[in-house]
Amino acid sequence: MLLPLIISLYLASDTTVKDTMRTDTMREVTIYSPQGLPVKKAIDRSLKKKREGETHIPTVSDIINKLSPTLNDKILHPFAFNDRKREKRRKKRLLNLDHFEKLKTFNELLMDAYIEQMREDSIEKAKQQ
Repeated sequence: MLLPLIISLYLASDTTVKDTMRTDTMREVTIYSPQGLPVKKAIDRSLKKKREGETHIPTVSDIINKLSPTLNDKILHPFAFNDRKREKRRKKRLLNLDHFEKLKTFNELLMDAYIEQMREDSIEKAKQQ
């Protein structure tokens, strides 16, 4: 007699038993992708290239050229110090020449100062009148 009373109290206090259903009402749905997965496509492409013999296995010099283009020259021609120094000096001279060409000459600076002075004088004359 005590057991049905405990069960009824348990059922009255437990809300999950009232809220849940004992049977599965959800339908099973299967979703198909219209295309294959991108990973699968990439694998298929690489396998196709491998079958056709198009794969390029990078050599050590390819890797060195990609990481540091000048390193290969330094490894293969370790005593070409003079060539590298000459190239550095040449780059520095070209930069200095570009900078020098951008500078204004004395006559240009003098003309700019003259034009600025004329502008200031005309502004002062306009204020006085």
